[in-house]
Amino acid sequence: MKMKSYFTAQIYGMCGGVHSALKTLEELLNSSGQGVFVFHELVHNRAVTDSFKRKGVIFAESIDEIPSGSPLVIGAHGVAPDVEDKLRQRAGICRDATCPLVKKLHHIAGSLTAEDQLIIFGKAGHPEVAGVAGHSGAGECFLISSPEEAAALPELSRPVFISQTTVDHEEVEMALEILKQRFSNLRECSGICDASRKRQQAVLELAAKVDCVIVIGSGHSSNAKRLREIARRAGCEAYLIENAGELTPQILQYSRIGVTSGASTPQFLFDGVISALEADGFVCGNTEPIPHN
Repeated sequence: MKMKSYFTAQIYGMCGGVHSALKTLEELLNSSGQGVFVFHELVHNRAVTDSFKRKGVIFAESIDEIPSGSPLVIGAHGVAPDVEDKLRQRAGICRDATCPLVKKLHHIAGSLTAEDQLIIFGKAGHPEVAGVAGHSGAGECFLISSPEEAAALPELSRPVFISQTTVDHEEVEMALEILKQRFSNLRECSGICDASRKRQQAVLELAAKVDCVIVIGSGHSSNAKRLREIARRAGCEAYLIENAGELTPQILQYSRIGVTSGASTPQFLFDGVISALEADGFVCGNTEPIPHN
């Protein structure tokens, strides 16, 4: 019988910004008790959201859902300034769990003037993109999501480039190269965080030595989806699963499986997948101990 092995990425799992957001909500929940609200999601992971719901946290999709005077947390992806103002007026206590790097992008966008044109590389509808665009003081704002869309932009006189923190590093670099060739005066701020960059590089290295990569994360998590896309682009089959319960016979047929997880994925979900693989006969193929982030 062919030996079945799993390999873990050297860097995976929750980033510092996510840990900080979780701590912010936990502290407010401990001091206020049940009835704490979060505007949208704290982070893009269903297991995290469900665990807080069981503790009495309420996730609101609109400001009107939040009773006046309620304790409130703004999620890690941030919001536009007008939304933040309304939330602070509504809440009794308001804690801001926006990722520090996203806050930096807000500041850069807010420093632009009407003569500038802001180019955001990101995904339409993502709350981080909406927040950055909402802070922008630029006269025009263009959202692109591929190098091809960078090439199709109109002529711009004072372009400024910002990227969403969780998009594909390689695609951003390709788009930037096109923009630099087109606009000699381009001002750039690649917002991809170091945590996303390192996880993307790690999944590339993982894909090179396995038949299949498992990315553990929610289907609406931008950073988790990027990891799956990067593995597939490297020529490796890749699956995005939420937990061990989604390990299918199709996945388990591979003899060399790589395992990683997104920046908002809790460690217990990663551990659960590893346990399920070992129960199915897989052994750890890492030459070094499984890393802990």
